[in-house]
This record gives sequence, structure tokens and C-alpha cells, in this order.
Amino acid sequence: MLEGKKAKLVRHKDSREQYLHIVKDRKALLEYQKEQAKDIFKGCDFIVSFIGDERKRSRFVGVFKVGKSKIRNGKFYYELDAVPEFEDLVDRLVIDWGNNAISWHQWYDRQPKEVIEILPRGFIGNFPGLLSFVLEFDEMRTLVRNPDANYEWRHHLSAVNGVYMILDNKTGHQYIGSACGNNGIWQRWCDYAVNGTGGNKELIALHQNDPLYHRHFKFSVLQSLPSNLTPREIVAIEKLYKQKLGSRAHGLNKN
Repeated sequence: MLEGKKAKLVRHKDSREQYLHIVKDRKALLEYQKEQAKDIFKGCDFIVSFIGDERKRSRFVGVFKVGKSKIRNGKFYYELDAVPEFEDLVDRLVIDWGNNAISWHQWYDRQPKEVIEILPRGFIGNFPGLLSFVLEFDEMRTLVRNPDANYEWRHHLSAVNGVYMILDNKTGHQYIGSACGNNGIWQRWCDYAVNGTGGNKELIALHQNDPLYHRHFKFSVLQSLPSNLTPREIVAIEKLYKQKLGSRAHGLNKN
């Protein structure tokens, strides 16, 4: 499709906090790349977009047909339409950007790239450790819906009991919960993936006015616990976290 066409490779990578949120929201990212300070896409028929991961690794975002451009608020704003034929490779195709990492836009036919791997569908990334991640709701749901693609996540989360936190990113309020029994934290989060509430009365109440309220939730593990602890001991540790973090007085816990 790109043979004989003028196309650019584009690599989005930025350490700013605002940008870190954008790359997790596909709709926001696609809108973000439409606006440029310079006439970067002048003369392009297509752009092939990637997100820069660690080192030179770059993950495929999509191929976009470049339409008209206009000046808006002193910047160039482009019409960019996703080419559906490449949709199956979005978030799965990983290339080596090469030694020109500083140059974030390059002509397609001048800078050949090596394909490193094609990730399985539903893969959310390598497991970083039980206490080293925060998952937004959509990431958590993708995780539990694709257990084979995320084997390491399932293995570690199902092997331990523990205390977890749900952060309401809209208000900053916290919900502290615990998991014990078969498949530990993994099974408990599978319950949340259904509709975001996990059967908790406090979270159900948030959904009465907004059925999509769970999209504001972020999930993390506060402490993993040994399997020989009794449910009573686990609940006692959960209550201690509620006291430390004030999730009863200023959060979403009611007991």
C-alpha cells in the first residue's frame, strides 16, 4: 500500500506527565498527533506511527492517510484517517527504531527498520513485580480477558493473597480491599473486570449516576501476603491499611 507513496515514520516519546496519560488513551493520542508546531507532514501521503518504549523499541500505533491541513492557534492541524487494513497489528508490532532516536519523524523509504517481535493479542506488557505497577481499569480488564497472552501476570497475581487499592483518579479517593483463597488477587480482580464494582456497595453507588464511572479507577497491590495466613489475619491487615490511608474517613471504605 505504501509502495510509490510518500510516507513518514513517526515515533511519539515524551517523559512529561501529561503525555504519559495520552499514550494510554488511544483516542487522545490520535488527536495529539494531528497537531504539530511545524509543517512536519507536508508532502506526506501517509504516516506510520509508533510509541517509543524503552531504549529503541517502538510499538505500532497505526497507518494514517494524511489529508488537508490548516493553521489553528498558531499550529498546524492535519486531517489524519486511520487505514483499517493495519488495525490487527496495533499495539502488537514492535520495531527497532535504530540509532536515530532523536529524529522522531523519518522518511519511510530512507530508514529501514527491523521488526523485533509481534506480540500476542491482549498483551499489556512484561510483568514488573507485584509492587511495581499501577493499572488503569481498561488495562486491568484487558489483562484478565487475555490470561494466556499475559501468563506471567496471571501466574504471579493468582499465586498470592494480598491487600490491594483502587484509586478513584477523578476524586483521589481510595478503596482498600483484600483477596484470599483460590487464585488470590487475580480472581478478585476478575470480579472487578465484569462491571467495575466487584460487588462492593460503595463502588456500586458510584455507578448509579454514571455507569462508566469505573473508567476512572486505577488498580495496584499494596502488600502481598503468605498463603498460610488465615482470612481473619488478612482482614486485620486490610483494616490497618484503611487506618493508615484514611480510606474510611476520606475514601470509599465504609467498614
